[in-house]
Amino acid sequence: MLDSGDTASVSLGEPEKAPTNGKVKVRLICPLYEVVEMEADSVLLPGSEGDILILPERAPIFVYLRAGRMIIYNNGQKPISYFVSAGVCEVRRNLCPVLAWGVREDKVKPENILAQLAESEAALGALKSDMAKREVISRIDFFKTILDLLDYSVEDKNEFLKNPKKPSFNPYQLKETK
Repeated sequence: MLDSGDTASVSLGEPEKAPTNGKVKVRLICPLYEVVEMEADSVLLPGSEGDILILPERAPIFVYLRAGRMIIYNNGQKPISYFVSAGVCEVRRNLCPVLAWGVREDKVKPENILAQLAESEAALGALKSDMAKREVISRIDFFKTILDLLDYSVEDKNEFLKNPKKPSFNPYQLKETK
C-alpha cells in the first residue's frame, strides 16, 4: 500500500493547441512518421460509411476510415489530395488527427504501386501468421484502392507484370519523393 507521500505525479504534457481562427488542424500520422500537419478550411475523409466533410467547430466525432482519398481544402488554393489506408480519425476542438498510412497523390508513381502490389500478392501465400496475413491483405487493399483511384486497369497491371520494374520505396515508408 502506498502512502500519500510515495505517489509520483504523472504529467501528460500540455494538450495540443486547437486553432481558433475558423480553421481545422489536420495531421496525417503514419506509424513511422508524420506525413503532413497544416491548418485547413475543411477536410474530406473517406469514412467507412461514406465520405465525411470535416468543418471547423463541428461536434466531436470518431471516424473509421476506409482506404481512399483524403482532400484538404483551403480557400483560394488548389485542394491537396492524399491517398490514405484504412485507419481512424478522432475530430475534436478543431483538431483532425488522421492515423493511417498515406502519401500525397501527386507524388505517387503508379509503377511503384504496381510493383509493391505484385510483391505483396506473391508474399501472401508464404505467410503462416494470421496477423501477418491480415497486414499484407490490408496493404494489398490499399495498393488496389490507389490504382482504382488513379484509373489503372487490369490491362495496365498485366502489362506491368510482363515487364516489371524494381520498386523504389518500402510500403511502410510511403514518404513523399522530393
